[in-house]
Amino acid sequence: MRYKSTLTRKGEEKLKAQFTKRLARHIKKVRKEKKITQEQLAFDAGLNSAYVGHLERGIYSPTLYVIWKISQALKINLSEFLKKFPS
Repeated sequence: MRYKSTLTRKGEEKLKAQFTKRLARHIKKVRKEKKITQEQLAFDAGLNSAYVGHLERGIYSPTLYVIWKISQALKINLSEFLKKFPS
């Protein structure tokens, strides 16, 4: 049986945008707590610094793999990083 979303297309887009913004704030908050610049985070994660800036502004929605790379660069376990993510 296929799952059928009860959200409209617009509702899903809005939910995704809200999630992306919350994730952006979370990445930035943890980075600042670790006293790491965007450039250093990007270098340590193997990402482009402009891309990290876009992530922190909520312009892009990262894949789980990118979130894992960021958590590794922040020297925090992925599960711990996600536990601290506001729901």
